Amino acid sequence: MSASNNTYKKTATSSNKLRIWSLSLLILMLLSVAVSLVYRERIIVTVTNHFAAPYGIKVATLNGFAVQFDLQQPFFIETVTLEQLVLHVDYLQFKKTIQGQDFRVETQSGTTPFTLPDLPNWIPDLHIGNITVQGSHLPQFNLEQRHFKTNVFQVIDLKALDLNSIAIKDIDFKYMADVPEFGFSVWQAGHNLFEVKLNYIVDNNNVDGNNVDINGDSDSDSDRADNQALIKVQLTTDLTNISAIANKLLPDLSTAIVGTATLETRFDPQLIDNVAVKLSLSNLGMSHHQQTMIANADVTVDTVLVLEGINWLPEHVNLNIAHIDPINLTTDTCASYTQLFNIDNTACQSFNKEASPTLAPIVITPALPLSLQFSIQERDIQRWEVQATQLGMKVQMLDKTAKNSVVVKVHKLQLTPQSWQGDWSFAVITNSHYVSDIHVPVQLNSQGHIDVNTSESAMNINVTINEAAFTAQKFNYMDISSENIQIALLAPMTVNIDKGEVQPFDFALSTALFNNRYQRGYKIDRLTAQHRGRVSAKAINISSDWQLDDVVLKTENTMALANLNSSDLSSNKMSSNKMSSNQKTPNKVTVNKLFGYVLFQEQSIPSLIMDKYPLPVGLNLPARVTNRLDYQVMLNEPQRYLTASMSGGLTAEYSTFNEITANDINATWTCSIVADKPDLASSLNAKCNINSDISSVDMGPVATDVNFSGLVSFADEKLQLAVDNASAQAFSGTISVLPLLITDFDHIVGQLQVRNLSLPEVLELYNVPGVKVTGLLKADLPFIVQGAAISITDGSIEQQGVGGVIQIKDNVTIEQLKLTQPQLRYALELLENLHYDSLHSDVDYKPSGDIKLTINIKGHNPSVARPIEFNYSHEENILQLFRSLRINDALYDALDQMNNP
Repeated sequence: MSASNNTYKKTATSSNKLRIWSLSLLILMLLSVAVSLVYRERIIVTVTNHFAAPYGIKVATLNGFAVQFDLQQPFFIETVTLEQLVLHVDYLQFKKTIQGQDFRVETQSGTTPFTLPDLPNWIPDLHIGNITVQGSHLPQFNLEQRHFKTNVFQVIDLKALDLNSIAIKDIDFKYMADVPEFGFSVWQAGHNLFEVKLNYIVDNNNVDGNNVDINGDSDSDSDRADNQALIKVQLTTDLTNISAIANKLLPDLSTAIVGTATLETRFDPQLIDNVAVKLSLSNLGMSHHQQTMIANADVTVDTVLVLEGINWLPEHVNLNIAHIDPINLTTDTCASYTQLFNIDNTACQSFNKEASPTLAPIVITPALPLSLQFSIQERDIQRWEVQATQLGMKVQMLDKTAKNSVVVKVHKLQLTPQSWQGDWSFAVITNSHYVSDIHVPVQLNSQGHIDVNTSESAMNINVTINEAAFTAQKFNYMDISSENIQIALLAPMTVNIDKGEVQPFDFALSTALFNNRYQRGYKIDRLTAQHRGRVSAKAINISSDWQLDDVVLKTENTMALANLNSSDLSSNKMSSNKMSSNQKTPNKVTVNKLFGYVLFQEQSIPSLIMDKYPLPVGLNLPARVTNRLDYQVMLNEPQRYLTASMSGGLTAEYSTFNEITANDINATWTCSIVADKPDLASSLNAKCNINSDISSVDMGPVATDVNFSGLVSFADEKLQLAVDNASAQAFSGTISVLPLLITDFDHIVGQLQVRNLSLPEVLELYNVPGVKVTGLLKADLPFIVQGAAISITDGSIEQQGVGGVIQIKDNVTIEQLKLTQPQLRYALELLENLHYDSLHSDVDYKPSGDIKLTINIKGHNPSVARPIEFNYSHEENILQLFRSLRINDALYDALDQMNNP
């Protein structure tokens, strides 16, 4: 019993001691926690400084550390907060410590993708109000070892940047709908540089919503494979703050940037071998020297970086520009653009009012939206490719007097290291006074394809123009004017540029011009043509078929080219000694001369010639004409400007002039043409030798073998004709015009000469029965032609040779005169057999056709001893006589056809 009591007492004593020890341990633990809570900030600072001191990092201040407990959370902690943390970093010590450690690893051929550890199932929420990092011994930048093209980057004020203090604010870590999220912002000198957010997201793009298990079972492994957890990092910054810091760092830059930039990255923390990156710029703007360069731009750049060996390569890079305000280039802003892009400031001189011509303000509008993609083929950086669906811009000049704009677009672009390919279009609306003294509103539209193949030694460029059209409303140069000019490409044209040289190529064009005038006299309502040509390094050849109203022409023109390079001018440089030795003269292609021909194929006389040089009134000439002009124009030589030759012909079955008819007409001419100046109207000189022959001319009497030869001259804007020969055969004799010079075609003065004219044949005109004559006549008849009117004054007709015989027998008129006027009987009997020695007549002819003959005949009658002199005056309208002869001939022909059907 006593033993049992002793045992009980010992057990009770031990139990009390255990309680005391347990209570003491609990009190000790509570005291430890209490001490830790009371001195938690000092403990954290001490421990942190112990491990961070070798790196030059020291915790200077730690305030506002608090822990919020929740018994329902693991470890009973719900939230950890810290209001203020100040760190001091000695960058020089930090650098030395890092360099002193041996982190070198043997070089490997590849890099193994790294991974991040999995987040635990629970982490308490964390909030840090502010972390300030203060630094000393900042690294120095040796700018002398860096070579910059501009003086702006040679002056960098690092002290103004104040990099000694960086603040990280609003550091938060928390779970949002079971998705962890981490964020903070970085401040410097009171400016919010950027904000960062990091969170886990679930990418369920691979989940097929139509793939449903009909049994209701789900495969968790499959769900995990389809629902991929990614880390998303988002960095947002106000570019205004970045720009303010940059201007402090580079005070001479004078460039301000505004807008918001957002950088997003996504990657799989389980295996970081590819990272998706997206940069978005919204409301982006840039100004230089307070002049706005770019405004309200929305730009997005996204890519996926893939680990390949030891390098990170982008699978593709997408660039999208959704919006950008038009860019204004004016007198005030031009200087800012030239400074920003390092362009010669002389480009702005064209905006000055003193310039001629003066450029109006220019507005540049990009073609949007722009989509461009950069990709690498089969992970090989040497096989990159760039594609764009729309790339272009519109340049418009705000001219009050004329519309001027240029629109350039690349509809489809593909670039690789070996080739560049693209479909392009080009449109221009402008007034040519900006490039020449000729004020012509023009429009140009074209589209085609470009293919550029590159190699280490040369570049080959193929430009294909599928469609092209040029129009001009008005054209006025010197004494040439035209309206509504249209030029279009008839077939696709390909231009090849190999090793910097344009290879020969062919082209086909059409041309149309309306209301054309030359020298205010020539007028062509409609001019159309088709051209086919070839361009080479030495010449440009064009063959054309023209339609000028009712005229058809064929031309072939060649422009001889000369390539003036530095070697061609070396002798001039050495002699003048005005250019420095390091100056280079660029190659310049000039046109030395033009040569070719114009072929006027056989056709009717064109109206443009008839309008300028009308035929005499009453002349009808339905002729066919052919002509060829060969020319040569020297442009860069101290020689005659134009030399040309022309040859042609005219044929006509007949021609009528009043009541005169000519048959079987043929004419030919050869001309030489020269001009000493480009102003052809004042300097043109031409000489043409003309020869023609006419089979017959019916004036009542018929003249045959009508021939003409002469020289037509054009000089000092005046036309003249020198007649060398004009002759015809009539009445078995020759009728000719003595050589004469015609300077006024409305007033022609000349002399008609008649030789060996058969008097019996002339008498047949009058059809006098019982009268016979013999002998030859000659005549000299001065004439004046006024328009279509011909007159003869003081003309003479006389016998040619020894004389002749006049015999009158059984003439009704003579017999009637003997009976009615007996006093004339003796005289009339003397004329019945008159052997004349002299026959002379004065001739006067009026434009009305009235002719007056004053006849004097001297001779003898064999039956009478004394000489005989006979004077007679006769007036008659010879046109009526010729007309009656033609009527008689026509009546005879009609009766003959009736008797001989």
